[in-house]
Amino acid sequence: MVMRSEHPNFGRLETQLSELVQHVVNHGTYHRGNFTTMLRQLGHQGASTDYIFYLYEMDKE
Repeated sequence: MVMRSEHPNFGRLETQLSELVQHVVNHGTYHRGNFTTMLRQLGHQGASTDYIFYLYEMDKE
């Protein structure tokens, strides 16, 4: 499936839906890494940000 979008700085883009999904997943990984880095810089222990660990924690409750 071809998706079309327009960005105010980069212009128009036609790309596959699968490529947009890959971007969203990778971008989320970037932000989770930033979050963990900020925690460590503040002197806290880093947090696991893998979704599977979240599911295990939810299963314990």
